[in-house]
Amino acid sequence: MPFYKKISLPKNTSIYLWRINEEISELKEHLVLSETSLNRLEKMKATKHIKGFLAVRQLLNSIDYSDSELFYDAFGKPFLKDGKHISISHSHEFACIIISDNPVGIDIELKNEKIIKNICILFNEDFILNFKGNQEEITTLTTFCWSIKEAIFKLIPENDVSFKDNIFIEPFHLNESSCVVNVRINDKTTSYNVQLQEIENYVLAFVIQ
Repeated sequence: MPFYKKISLPKNTSIYLWRINEEISELKEHLVLSETSLNRLEKMKATKHIKGFLAVRQLLNSIDYSDSELFYDAFGKPFLKDGKHISISHSHEFACIIISDNPVGIDIELKNEKIIKNICILFNEDFILNFKGNQEEITTLTTFCWSIKEAIFKLIPENDVSFKDNIFIEPFHLNESSCVVNVRINDKTTSYNVQLQEIENYVLAFVIQ
């Protein structure tokens, strides 16, 4: 079983990671999927999305949650029936979930040079737009920044939010393990501390309210 690791955090919070190296048939083993999940799975075309979806269910299964205990609101945000907060992410060879007593957001991303090509479309922050470094450092920074904004979006209750115009990352260095993010909506600013990790060629960003 490619359970990768558990990360224990404050506020009764845990992150669980799964390395996706199985075939789809293997990822379906020992899973009892709800009718809603079966319908979602049937509509998926890309193999990586199917594997990510199933790996998340395997993670839940490994910590004694059934698929039927996970549900989504009208905007696609996940919840657990026992009242715990959950956030979900998967990218290529990794899937992860974070479960907590508090609202949470998580995102994992494979380092991706394509983000650099769209940097002016995705970001307003000067420290990102004017970052000086080699190709690997630029790729890591921009992937981190995208992942940070994804994690924040998954945390906050608002859904009509622009990554570029509402979510602002304060400058940080690549050797730092956290950063501050300000969310500005309707003249109100709320600040969050986002935790950062690198896992092989991936970046992981997560936030606990």
